[in-house]
Amino acid sequence: MQHLVLALALAQSGERPEGTAFTKITVPSGVEAVIQQKYQADPDWWLSGIHLVDLDADGDLDLFLSAHTGGAMATLNNGGGVFSLAPGTYPDSEIHLYYDGDEDGRADLTMTHEDGGGRWWRNLSTPGALNFVATAVTRGGNTARSQVLFDVNRDGRVDWLRGAPPGLHVDLGNGSGGFAEASATLAIPGTDSNNNANFLPADLDGDGDVDLLALVGGGYDDTAGRTAFYRNQGSLSFVDATAGSGLPASGTVIKGVGDLDQDGDTDLIGIENKKMPPVIYLNNGAGAFTRVADAITGIPAGNLTYSAWGTAVTADFDNDGRTDIIMNGKYYLKVLRGTGGGHFVSMNTAWGIHDDCACSVDDGLAFGDIDGDGDLDIIGYRETFPTRLIDVYRNDLPARRWLRVRPVGRAGNRGAAGARIRLYEPGTPQLLWSEQVALYCFQAANSYYGRAQTERHFGLDQRTSVDVEVVFWPSGAVSRRNNVPANSVVVVTEAPSDGVFSDGFESGDVSAWSATQP
Repeated sequence: MQHLVLALALAQSGERPEGTAFTKITVPSGVEAVIQQKYQADPDWWLSGIHLVDLDADGDLDLFLSAHTGGAMATLNNGGGVFSLAPGTYPDSEIHLYYDGDEDGRADLTMTHEDGGGRWWRNLSTPGALNFVATAVTRGGNTARSQVLFDVNRDGRVDWLRGAPPGLHVDLGNGSGGFAEASATLAIPGTDSNNNANFLPADLDGDGDVDLLALVGGGYDDTAGRTAFYRNQGSLSFVDATAGSGLPASGTVIKGVGDLDQDGDTDLIGIENKKMPPVIYLNNGAGAFTRVADAITGIPAGNLTYSAWGTAVTADFDNDGRTDIIMNGKYYLKVLRGTGGGHFVSMNTAWGIHDDCACSVDDGLAFGDIDGDGDLDIIGYRETFPTRLIDVYRNDLPARRWLRVRPVGRAGNRGAAGARIRLYEPGTPQLLWSEQVALYCFQAANSYYGRAQTERHFGLDQRTSVDVEVVFWPSGAVSRRNNVPANSVVVVTEAPSDGVFSDGFESGDVSAWSATQP
């Protein structure tokens, strides 16, 4: 009876019993006090982004609260999911991307500059003290709302792609944090200075290079929008291959990419005709997509505004070995559990995640392991008007095994943008997971949590080990590690020259270590 009374009390208070779903820890995490203090000092503060990123390079995910006006706030994690205001200096606007551009082992930031522009900030922080320095790499207003990082010209150095008139600007990188402005451009019909296209990078046609999806409209114009498929032809050339791809010519905006049916290729999730529920398109492996009927259940029909705002990201929140999705927009935050074959069910109610998001400049999606226990926690909005308040959700789902992979590319692309990670049943060709490293943002909505080394999280259910393979872009070099133990983090380094590493890795190019959970 006591347990029943406790469960009822927790349910009525919005909390959930530990070990059953997600538990709100907003107050004990320190986040509630930080935000309330900010509002007391500045009642007009405009919170416009929630980001989990290791700011001080101590290995823990910190919480950065972006601001459109009133100044951003950085908080540091004590390693157990408790946050306090960070000492030191840091930018006061909105994070777009986190990436170690100068390859010194710390996550640098691209931030809002002017209105809709971009600026790189170099991270010189030490554990416990922030020190971010503004660089001269700036782009003016309305030229960096959407950003992508990958090596477009295949010279081994990551490039910076920006949504800017007449559609896309490619700033070629020098490998150490510098970028040549507008080295190439691509005209995207239907875009303008205020309605830039958003871009999603992925190998859509299975030929090994990185293609682009351009999301046009569905923002400030509040149209249904459309998605164009631009096939990578090499030599900084992209061709519109939407016709014949199976994607509608108009009315659908793709919000995210990932291997939704876990067959090795890149599938799509989007919004159709400004309506809920979302739609799923599965890839045949060659860039032809088929819409899955009734792919998502548990979300009632409804109308949307600004349907292109926000993004959708794949992860595994219950570590059951199947792809889940977290996606946000105006005004929603959806958590979708994968049931297999490209089908998903809404879990907001069952898992206790409030379905709301401000998404006024595409903010509001944040997840990552904040307490070091091996599962992914979530931060989202609990109120968007008249003030913006957030909740911190600790993942208390039943424990299952997991693995985190950190691909490390060669100098110039240490962040391994465009690399393909694959997990297999040990000693077999049975594919378990496939994910391409996509580094992008839609304004202040990020594609993943951030570390100096790129990291991707995979659930293993009850598996004790897996084989891990990474195919790096653009070299095609393959690094492989067999029998990697569950509940660990594995660093996979690009081979020094084209070829395949076998298991053992006596060269020391790959290492693994146990995380805090045994």
